Amino acid sequence: MKWPWHAGWILILGCLIWIVIGLKPMPVNFLHYLVWRCTTAAAKETGHIETRGAKIRYLVYGEGKPVLLLHGGLSNKLSWFSQIPTLVNAGRQVVLIDTRGHGESTPGHAELKYETFAHDALQVLDRLGIQRTDIVGWSDGGIIALLLGLEAPQRVDRIVAISANFHPSGLLIEQQGQATRLDNRVWRNPLFEALRSWWSGAYERHAGLQAQLNRIWRSEPRLSRDDLKAIGAPTLVIAGENDIIDLPHSGELAQSLANGRLEIILGAGHAAPVTHADQVNALIAGFLQL
Repeated sequence: MKWPWHAGWILILGCLIWIVIGLKPMPVNFLHYLVWRCTTAAAKETGHIETRGAKIRYLVYGEGKPVLLLHGGLSNKLSWFSQIPTLVNAGRQVVLIDTRGHGESTPGHAELKYETFAHDALQVLDRLGIQRTDIVGWSDGGIIALLLGLEAPQRVDRIVAISANFHPSGLLIEQQGQATRLDNRVWRNPLFEALRSWWSGAYERHAGLQAQLNRIWRSEPRLSRDDLKAIGAPTLVIAGENDIIDLPHSGELAQSLANGRLEIILGAGHAAPVTHADQVNALIAGFLQL
């Protein structure tokens, strides 16, 4: 049945109201970030590296021990707006990267996969002269952080992996199906399509980027228990109570790591750094000893 045009806009309005109510901290935190950025902080360094045909954009705030923030799929470095001021004000040098194909980073010619993203991150650290860093990764960024802990342990101090899986089986199929139905019913409205393409930074490339990431999510990562045990960096695994990552999977991840710990945020889903920023920030601060 084809909906009348006004029904679609009523649904959009309802979704916007739900976003404002359901994500109450988001507008306040984003306003705080904008005020902080305009009044107290200027980027220490901004630029890009060129690797495997891509330009990878990075941004650096603050001084002190570095912490690398890695965002999730179909997002961009701005997704950390609730964490950036807290980390900088705590005396940390915050390094932000737009993942290949996201934000201001171009896709290049290399196949999009987690190993490629990890390689790009190391290239940025090399450009900045950072030999060791803490890493906070969210979703795909958490997977990249785990790979860096496995493949470049000499570069990693501590890891915070938020809503990350170590195998495709960790994704809840039911939740994925719900998201797909939501996509088909709501997000394909031109307004929401524009918002999604803006948030990923891919714009006209958004559909292609999403197709490539869907392929990655179905097949990667595939870290074995031996791989996880080989990650020696102290690692905090954070998951939302209603995450699209299966909670027993998150528990297995934390238990399989050589030095892992699990924290569950009650009431949170996959977007805890935005929806439950205070809890996430407190966990990060305690674990990184800010």
